[in-house]
Amino acid sequence: MHRITNNKQQEAQYVYRFDDHRLSPGNLVIRKLFYCMLQALQDELTDVEIEYNDAEIVKFAGMERAVAFLTLMGAQKAEQREYRKDGVLLSRTFTTKLTPERLTYFFGLQDLDEVYRLRFLAGEEERIHLYFASTLSCRLSFQKEETFLALLERHRVPHKILEAKR
Repeated sequence: MHRITNNKQQEAQYVYRFDDHRLSPGNLVIRKLFYCMLQALQDELTDVEIEYNDAEIVKFAGMERAVAFLTLMGAQKAEQREYRKDGVLLSRTFTTKLTPERLTYFFGLQDLDEVYRLRFLAGEEERIHLYFASTLSCRLSFQKEETFLALLERHRVPHKILEAKR
């Protein structure tokens, strides 16, 4: 995992790149890493932005689970943005409040590949970002960083931190 320090903002960003390792988004270690990020930041997270493709989510999860997920997340009531190329719908994105029920769902997520992209926000600030099973990252204050690292140890998440400066 790469650690990028931003002394000006008094925060650190941790970035896991899926291409650096052979672990899939459904791997228990990766899920535990995601859960530790959520747990460390849960008290400041307010919203979640979800990007998905209708056909892909149904193919991955099945129609019933896809509909249940999108319903739970409030996709029907949320304002959605569509991304199209040459008239073809590539994906839809919407932002919704991160309710306790929705947070509980993410703590039980078995495969991080379920949607294309997840962004967990604290107000307008991005805190956790899962991007197309390419990267998983979180931005935390130096105070929250201690909590995050302790959670990694407590949940026995094997990790090595590579330092970078900004």
